[in-house]
Amino acid sequence: MKAAGSTPNPTASIPPLRLVLVGAAAADAAASVEDAASRLAALIGVSALPPLVAASTDGSDVAVDVLMAELSGRGGSWLVPLPQDPGRLQPWGGRWSELLGAWRQPTVLLIEAPQADEGLPAACTALLQCCGVPLLGLIQWGGLFDREARRRDGLPWLGVLAQGDSADADADLALCLRRRWSQIAAEAN
Repeated sequence: MKAAGSTPNPTASIPPLRLVLVGAAAADAAASVEDAASRLAALIGVSALPPLVAASTDGSDVAVDVLMAELSGRGGSWLVPLPQDPGRLQPWGGRWSELLGAWRQPTVLLIEAPQADEGLPAACTALLQCCGVPLLGLIQWGGLFDREARRRDGLPWLGVLAQGDSADADADLALCLRRRWSQIAAEAN
C-alpha cells in the first residue's frame, strides 16, 4: 500500500497480467466466455488457462479455496474464463463475485453485444465492485461498438472484442486493457 501523498515509482516493474474473464448472466454465456477468453488471451499475448470449475455438491470437482490458491500461485501472465454467473449462489455455498473479491483477483467483465444497451452491464459492474473485485473494465463481445453510448453510460468500458477480423478494434482493446492494468498495478504499489 502506498503512503498518502506519495507518487508511484515509474521504474517499478508492472506485475504479470493475471485475469479472470467473467461473463454476464446469459443462458449461453459459458461457450461465449470460453471462446472470448481464447481470443483475448491470444490478442494480449498471455496463456489461456482452462475454465474455473469449483466443487459441486457431490465433491467431484476441486474445492474453491484450493482452486483459488492454485490460481494465485501460478506464475507468468494468464487469462482464465469463468463460465458461470458471478452472482449466482453456487453449490459450495458462496458466489464467484464474493470469492474473486476476497482473493482480490483482477477481473474483466464480458458483455454480449445485445446486452450492451441494457441494465445488465451496470448491474454486473455494481455487483463486482460491491464485492471488492478489482474490475479492470468491460469488454463487448462482438457487434458494433458504440463508443459514444458506452461513454455516456459511465461504465469502465475497455472496447470490443470482435468475433471476426477487426485489427483496429483489437489493437485498441489490447492497448486499453494494458493501460488499465498499468494503472491498477501502480495504485497497488
